[in-house]
Amino acid sequence: MRVCLYSFALFLYRQLVRLVSYVNPKAQLWNEGQANVWEGLEKALSENKRPVAWFHTASLGEFEQGKPVIEAFRAQYPSHFILVTFFSPSGYEVRKKAAGIDYVSYLPFDGTRSSKRFLNLVKPSVAVFVKYEFWYFYLHGLRDRAIPTLLISSIFRPNQVFFRGYGGFFRDLLSCFSQIFVQDDQSKELLDSIGLEHVQVAGDTRFDRVVQHLREPKPWSVVTDFIDNQAFMVLGSVWQADMEVLIPLINSKEFPFKWVIVPHEIHLDELKQWEAAIQLPVQFSTESPQPDAQVLIVNEVGYLSQIYRGASFAYIGGAFGAGLHNTLEASVYGPTVFFGNKNYTKFKEARDLVEFGLAYPIEDTISLTNKMREIYDAEDVFVNKQVQARAFVALQAGATQKIMNYLNEHLHGIK
Repeated sequence: MRVCLYSFALFLYRQLVRLVSYVNPKAQLWNEGQANVWEGLEKALSENKRPVAWFHTASLGEFEQGKPVIEAFRAQYPSHFILVTFFSPSGYEVRKKAAGIDYVSYLPFDGTRSSKRFLNLVKPSVAVFVKYEFWYFYLHGLRDRAIPTLLISSIFRPNQVFFRGYGGFFRDLLSCFSQIFVQDDQSKELLDSIGLEHVQVAGDTRFDRVVQHLREPKPWSVVTDFIDNQAFMVLGSVWQADMEVLIPLINSKEFPFKWVIVPHEIHLDELKQWEAAIQLPVQFSTESPQPDAQVLIVNEVGYLSQIYRGASFAYIGGAFGAGLHNTLEASVYGPTVFFGNKNYTKFKEARDLVEFGLAYPIEDTISLTNKMREIYDAEDVFVNKQVQARAFVALQAGATQKIMNYLNEHLHGIK
């Protein structure tokens, strides 16, 4: 009965996306991707003779989380064909030509026929799901075929459906994984409480990812030329709700900074509104350099992780809305981090940064200005926080190696 309800919910979701696609660009991209998914997969795999390692990531954030494992797997098992699938257009469109991956695809929508068709075509020797993605027919198909299936960098909270009395359907999905790698002890304890034994605390692979960024600098000339060795602050993955707090800070000229603004999504009309509200000279990253510009608005994607290097402070967007974006991309470089005081507590790394005094949830422009001034005016505090932030991130790295150790020890058949 629950499987029937699940299938019906998927059907309704698919129909809704088709309707919304007429007015929503993301829905349109997803709909078009699903329409063309089989043609692309069959072309990429029709003559493949190599064993396939399948990595599934919901969106761009999960891809970045899984990338250290993908790269380690590629180095360890160079003879494998690496397939990466996305559910969301925001991941697929940005990383569809990612280096070191043999093919990137949308995941065909879950279902009895589609999952069977996909697994028959791909024939994965191992499957790795990153953080959150629980598709009933795919997971049961993998288990029925005895294909080693890992869930990595996952994190669980007591209020999730898995731990409710009515959550049996979802608990069953967790039992389909050969091994679950969680970020923290609480997640393991929760899974232990529902009888799951194939669980290991490995940490968060995003720490490995950002440490890699630190060790392999890829400066972007647009930003380095704009900064010109001056102090600057990065406003990363920001939304309108964040900018309502940040634009008054910029206009106050309280700090002798240049400002780099990276929106979470690029909507030209919205960016033009921000430009009009900012009282300092503004330059867009796609425009020719303007010598007097004090604010750079990045209207391109894929550069944020490179931009934080050298920043005095960083503000991370999203917490005034659906949820905080990636704080680790900034913290690895040392700047004190700020974000909205609403939706950040479900992110362990954000809670830890706050606990150690390396990040601050703020309510409004005044609270942000006061905390920045307090840190900026005390040079020893300013420098110590930079050192401590870098150390915090470095000490959390190592999840990728734990996952690879498991693969090397337990999954001999994939070599």
